[in-house]
Amino acid sequence: MKKLFIRIVTLICVIALALTVFAACGEKDNGGSGSGGGSGTEMTDYVSQLKLDMDSETKKQEVTVKFYIDGDTTHFTPTSNSGDFIDGYIKARYLAVNTPESTGVVEKWGKTASNFTHEKLVNAQKIIVESDDGNWNVDSTGERYLLWVWYMPNGGTEYRNLNVELLQEGYGRSSKTSDNRYGEIAGAALFQAQQLKLNVFSNKTDPNYFGNAGENITLKYLRFHMEDYIQHPVRVTGIVTARYGNSVYIEEYDEETEVSYGIAVYYGYKTGKLLDILKVGNEVDVMGTVGEFNGTYQISGVDHNEVRPNLLENTQLVSTDNEVPCTQVSVADLVDGTRKVTATFFKTGEDGEETKEELTIDYGQAIMDTHVSIKDLGITSMYSTKKEDSAGNKIPTGQISITCADANQKSIVLRTEPLYKADRTTLYAEADFEGKSISSVHGIVDYYSGAYQISVWEYSCFTFAQ
Repeated sequence: MKKLFIRIVTLICVIALALTVFAACGEKDNGGSGSGGGSGTEMTDYVSQLKLDMDSETKKQEVTVKFYIDGDTTHFTPTSNSGDFIDGYIKARYLAVNTPESTGVVEKWGKTASNFTHEKLVNAQKIIVESDDGNWNVDSTGERYLLWVWYMPNGGTEYRNLNVELLQEGYGRSSKTSDNRYGEIAGAALFQAQQLKLNVFSNKTDPNYFGNAGENITLKYLRFHMEDYIQHPVRVTGIVTARYGNSVYIEEYDEETEVSYGIAVYYGYKTGKLLDILKVGNEVDVMGTVGEFNGTYQISGVDHNEVRPNLLENTQLVSTDNEVPCTQVSVADLVDGTRKVTATFFKTGEDGEETKEELTIDYGQAIMDTHVSIKDLGITSMYSTKKEDSAGNKIPTGQISITCADANQKSIVLRTEPLYKADRTTLYAEADFEGKSISSVHGIVDYYSGAYQISVWEYSCFTFAQ
């Protein structure tokens, strides 16, 4: 009876909204951006009309966030012990709503929708997930639970339904909306967002999407599909972790796999604003062409036109002063080949159905071009690269290959670039490393002659045991 009453009330609200919106259509066309969008039409908060009934026949579970995935998918941990869920945690696929993609191929409004979900949940004092009926139902993949997600804002006293709120704010489209428990009110929220032309239904610029030049993808997706993108233009976002020569390295952390993914970005001999953008610690969005170089991959052809800063192909600054990521790894992680990383990607078809792609690669391959540290290494051998001068003498270049072993006698090569001393004219040499044990070293994961190695840019990257 209660459910029927809600449906009747909601139907009346939809009719009233339609009359209001159509009456206002001749007044002003809204460009769209949440909470009324400035159209002059007052926005109905359908979310506040929907109440969580703890006594209904549906299943409910209080949770905390384990991983933020995207706008319509979150992984939760039950606050109480429960054997109801696969692997003991809940991969929640939000019912009724389909937000644009942001974990593989990045769609317009995808990252913004993901940020909206993250903001609501990270600031919630409590979160409850609810099934659509009396069972914990899974989606077509057999892994994700189809759920309603309720959160109580900090300082609030009532739960808000995040599924409906995503629809209401125009951050998602319908996903069998009318077929679900709260279908009528979800449909009313969706209809309102369409009429007010909010976000995905607008022609407005998405602040987290930098145009259609190059395919927008995540670094995670690129690393798992690298061969598919050779000689193709792409747009990727990441934090600059190192700069050497005419390249920088960028990486982006993925919560689901708990891995940072990266790539080298070659900017050549360009100067000016581009180099200001590509500073270590800056989060940047770059467009360029994927290429292969000596068995490794890079993005090249990046630029920033200072005269025309709004060009779609420009490198863009996203944020500054970010903490530079550095992942602690072991030698075995890179040389054994036994540690694997599995990633799952979902793609939504025109019919709204999602298909799953699951791929596995070596951990070393996954973290190529990322900033890492290794502890407790002993030096077993060294080799300095030399070149001939005009008189035929072999002169050290300053590049040293240092073979090290860990406590389990597993070996890895640390490849230094020319390491200059304080006077900037004298190079560090093999003698400066002899007899020393390395307590820690950090650098970029590289690949040379069939093996992973660590490229080191500065002598200060080494810390030696006393």
